[in-house]
Amino acid sequence: MDDSYEIGHRLIVVVPDKTAEAMREVQMAPVAPEESFVKKIANSVFSFYGEPFAITLGKQAVELIKTIMDALDKGADLTTLSYSESKKINLIFPPGHPRENVVYAQHPANHLMYYTASSFHRQAFEHKFAEVITLLSSLGANEIKVEHVSGWDQEFSAGLGVTTPAGDSASIGVGKNRAENSTIIFDAKLTGHDNPSIPENLTWYPHEALWQTVATARVNNGLRNFNLSLTYSDDYGLNAGFKATIKGTGLDLGGKFEEHQSTVWKITGTFGPEKLQ
Repeated sequence: MDDSYEIGHRLIVVVPDKTAEAMREVQMAPVAPEESFVKKIANSVFSFYGEPFAITLGKQAVELIKTIMDALDKGADLTTLSYSESKKINLIFPPGHPRENVVYAQHPANHLMYYTASSFHRQAFEHKFAEVITLLSSLGANEIKVEHVSGWDQEFSAGLGVTTPAGDSASIGVGKNRAENSTIIFDAKLTGHDNPSIPENLTWYPHEALWQTVATARVNNGLRNFNLSLTYSDDYGLNAGFKATIKGTGLDLGGKFEEHQSTVWKITGTFGPEKLQ
């Protein structure tokens, strides 16, 4: 795989192979500086290939090219990939995707994984949350509590599809507004163990110094409790400005756009075998 892929394909649209080939012809065609991308289509490629080209490609493909070029002309930082290219480099999409005309955003820490732009923030945060729960469970946690500090709260957490990789004794409460402490949004009681390990192929872990510190202390020094934060502060360019740029171009964000919220959740708990009452 070309190393430039990780840097240059943050936002993508996946199209049929012939459409992608035509797109490249459009973008490489000579054009005067004052011409827009949409005008470029009319004055270059279609005049170069002639009417048979447009007929062969198909009206739907021609309209898709115009839509993408219009978005580029309005400042959208998009890359067009063919279906074959996306399969060749093993890109990972949500079930049922990719689809034509939908904008996908690259996972912040995994350059092969893409979410629809509309659900990017929810799915990225959910993935990060699930990973820290997996890490703590593998390290032998017998209790994990998550408290809201700022940003997304109980309403958001109630929609997260996160479970723990534990046995039948695990008891999980997500999104519960408890009378004694309404800030608790996740509470899991696990069997726990004293054989800590760090799971392989973690995505966020290499970028989280505090997670690494807790894991090292647990594996090497028998740490018995933990206190760390789950933070999500960067909007990765998927914000109101991005939404405004795409709006009206004909491209689809993949659903209703979910706005970013800078979020901090506090995670505490203990390690070791579950204590018998």
